[in-house]
Amino acid sequence: MNDGTTITEAREWELGELALRNIEGMAFSPSEWEADTLAEVLALPRVVVTRPPVNALLAADMVPYHCHANCANQEANDPDGTSRHITGWLVYGSDLLLHSVVQIGDEWLCMTPQLVPVPTQFQFIPDPLIEWRVSGDGSGKEAFRGGIALLEALRKHPQDHIRVRDRFRELMASGLSAFDARKVVEETLGDELKPRGMI
Repeated sequence: MNDGTTITEAREWELGELALRNIEGMAFSPSEWEADTLAEVLALPRVVVTRPPVNALLAADMVPYHCHANCANQEANDPDGTSRHITGWLVYGSDLLLHSVVQIGDEWLCMTPQLVPVPTQFQFIPDPLIEWRVSGDGSGKEAFRGGIALLEALRKHPQDHIRVRDRFRELMASGLSAFDARKVVEETLGDELKPRGMI
């Protein structure tokens, strides 16, 4: 992007890059471990998490789409010492997305600003078996469950995500931007996949 880029173009580029990361990140190969873990996690209790206003989160220096770091920072810098960083699974359609939130007393809060409109509350499954370990290269931390490094999600229909990724790549190879390719995928495959419903 250069200085002549408009706010709209910059926003489209940012959302396109986000779509690219999400689509690629959700299209990993299915495994028996994923299916077994999904069933195990779905048996755990759920809580309702509230999202504070985006402006309040940004004012508190929370970074969009960096939930684990945001919650770790909230816990570390809470002057009252009452914030607890909890990692688990955000219920999203037929998927469970690896996510971190903060628990303060009886309140569950999502500390991560979103770039697109989202519901003010969502279902979340705290997972006590998730642990954070120093990454292999020592540059940060990685989430593990039962000794297995976690990817971004547990999916009920992994082949759907692989189809979306393949179609998205085809559209980008034809010359569409990531932003426009995402729109086309949503308008075509989206209607077919939506009936899968919530888990």
